[in-house]
Amino acid sequence: MAFDNVVGHDRVRALLARSIGGGRLPPALLLTGPEGVGKRTLALAAARALVCEAAGGEPCEQCSACRRAARGLHPDVLLIEPETAAIKIEQVRDMAREVLALPFEGRSRAFVLDEAHVMTEQASNALLKSLEEPPATSHVFLVTASPQALLPTIRSRCQTLRLGPLPPALLESYLRDRAGLSAEESRLRAALSGGSIGSALALDSDAYRSSRNDLLLFLERAGTAGAVERMEAAQRFADLDNPALALTTLRSLLRDAALLRSGAGAGSLLNADVEPRLAALARGPLGARAAELAEAAGETREALRQNANRLLSMDVLLDSLAG
Repeated sequence: MAFDNVVGHDRVRALLARSIGGGRLPPALLLTGPEGVGKRTLALAAARALVCEAAGGEPCEQCSACRRAARGLHPDVLLIEPETAAIKIEQVRDMAREVLALPFEGRSRAFVLDEAHVMTEQASNALLKSLEEPPATSHVFLVTASPQALLPTIRSRCQTLRLGPLPPALLESYLRDRAGLSAEESRLRAALSGGSIGSALALDSDAYRSSRNDLLLFLERAGTAGAVERMEAAQRFADLDNPALALTTLRSLLRDAALLRSGAGAGSLLNADVEPRLAALARGPLGARAAELAEAAGETREALRQNANRLLSMDVLLDSLAG
């Protein structure tokens, strides 16, 4: 079975299957990509393939080894995760000792180090030593959305596999057929999630619609809003528990307004249920700048992910909306 729990990433899945089946898997792999796209799921599937009794390069998911590994009970498959906010040196030292040991049952041992970028400095140095000359039967998978946070010497000892965002159509199909969401809900979540299954599943649709109404009200008043009103709105959005969701929502509204301005129909909109309000925006001065402003909203969201000042970022963005 072809890594059935992994959605998308066909090229990387095929590469892993060939490498495992041919006994050519590197001793250390670095799986990188955005949050929630399946890096950890893929690493754990590859780990099961290494101990699978069928030895076909892919986990059969039916044998005793696959079933026990899936439940975290196989002695040759170890998952190392952060304790509280970090992966500590004791965890990596314990793993390093296991890396040097021979398999208990299978042909190989697999070690999945999730959120590898949160290792302490001491843990990183301990990991580096274990990657210098691992036995041929041990394979380490480092999983991270922030590979730049790892020591360059660790990255240099790993073969990197990059996983990109999932295509919206594939994600929509997954949400509808496997997660059991309605067609409308699946389409909305797929469009807003940035290609991340994790983000799509975690999206609070009610919070999205509430935030959307607030933002629509602001957009409808943007041309007449004074400086004080804009500052108050910036403070309100900066104080949200999840300002990234508000920016994602704003971007979707501006995207829809740009589409309507260009003559697209309601069927292409993410927010088709508020099409009359969006159409009014599209016909006004904001519509002419909607595409440009949608890009600015996306850039602000990315800036906040890089720890930019929330209030200043929101203030600049809302000023541009009123301009």
